[in-house]
Amino acid sequence: MFSRNVSPADRSEAGFSLFESLIALAVFSLAALSTLTLITQNLRSVSEVEARTMAGFVAENVLVDTNLRLRIDLGQSEGEARMGGYEFVWQRDILPTGEGDLNSVVVRVRQKGRDRVLIVRNGFRKG
Repeated sequence: MFSRNVSPADRSEAGFSLFESLIALAVFSLAALSTLTLITQNLRSVSEVEARTMAGFVAENVLVDTNLRLRIDLGQSEGEARMGGYEFVWQRDILPTGEGDLNSVVVRVRQKGRDRVLIVRNGFRKG
């Protein structure tokens, strides 16, 4: 039977110590947590961009509706619209520009139940 004497120096080079393993695990955990946070933020951003895009469509539709009407009333009006699975509240302001019978039309759209305006569109209308 062969017995081999292992010196302490050989044992220290045989693998990772518990402390080194814990440090490696901590570094890996921080990297994984950072990646998970980044993915979550990207998902939120995608949802917000989608809502803004749909709000833009709603605002454009309100501007087109304003231009197709035979008669418009100056002042403020509001309404609701559903687009792409989102519910929106829009506000339209029609104000005189002082240039003959040209009126300014400003449409603001926000998500229903929220205060922040997602999109503002401007246009003009005669009459």
